[in-house]
Amino acid sequence: MAVISRTVLGFAAGIAMTIGGAALDPAQAAEKVTWNWAIYGPPRTVTVAFEHVAKVVKEKSGGNFTINLRYNEQLSDAKDVLDGLKVAAFQGAMVAYSYAPAKTPLQGVLDMPFLPIDNLVLQAKVQDQFQQWPPVKEELARWGAVHYMTVLLPQYEFMGIGKPPVSVEDWKGMRVRALGGLGDAMKMLGGVPTSVSAPEVYTALERGVFQAASFPFTYSFVSYKLHEVSKWYTMGMNLGIVHNSLNVNIDAWNKLPPEYRKMLEDAREEGYALQRAAYDDADKKAFPLFDKRKLEAVKITPDMREKLIAIAGKPVWDKWVADMEAKGLPGKEALSLVMELIKKNGGSGS
Repeated sequence: MAVISRTVLGFAAGIAMTIGGAALDPAQAAEKVTWNWAIYGPPRTVTVAFEHVAKVVKEKSGGNFTINLRYNEQLSDAKDVLDGLKVAAFQGAMVAYSYAPAKTPLQGVLDMPFLPIDNLVLQAKVQDQFQQWPPVKEELARWGAVHYMTVLLPQYEFMGIGKPPVSVEDWKGMRVRALGGLGDAMKMLGGVPTSVSAPEVYTALERGVFQAASFPFTYSFVSYKLHEVSKWYTMGMNLGIVHNSLNVNIDAWNKLPPEYRKMLEDAREEGYALQRAAYDDADKKAFPLFDKRKLEAVKITPDMREKLIAIAGKPVWDKWVADMEAKGLPGKEALSLVMELIKKNGGSGS
């Protein structure tokens, strides 16, 4: 359950204090706060930003503000973290919206395949700004959650067993792990998508439950050791992402002392920069591992990618909008907003 212990240091909050004539740092005089964040999967490249944030707030608060990162679904199944935030079982969680799409349907627009978001700087700006849209904020608030930061993810590629997909037609009948809009895209290509949480993918691929799994390229394939049981991987498909956020419990956020909230906000951009650097380093380590295993690189040509977009990109966007509108949700407005934000922040938006 949530653990937030508070100790007022000194004679009174807000009163400047001195010891031996030296003024105390305000953070040293603040409450003691302990947060737990539910993180699915092991410590890995994608968790670099979380680790940085936890380190910064502990150091700047003199140890008074502690964030414990609980990995490997210690606190909650990956599909149920929003439920945990709602009942304040923990104060923060890494949320993959596609694991339980019915809970936050408008988030699905960021899972659309082939969106023109071609770099991590643009990704952070678009997603953070999208999360401030009132309908999305209200959707998260129903789960007692508020967006803190985007979980930056490289574009998804596939890694798999069996026959490599060297043509668009080769995807027909292939069972693949692909979530949300990415799964819809694969269905358009004749594939058979399945939804499996990241920690379960290695075993499922090894046993042949599906022939290929989509993951952020390249770090995630190595993090989950898929290269050890695979025969090939795609390059240049740039399928999209299964977007994640680090959300926090609203009440915990609102109760947080202002100086601690500022620490979190200041650490966010630093975390993004470290995350981007970590992915660059991961690529340098991953390719030698792929070569050692003699994995075949299936390079997607620009012409093939254009064909993929025509068959399985824009049609998925249109279907998603229609489905949302049929449910009385502003799907058209959501997609238009994403495209506007892409343009506003330097992307093509087309």
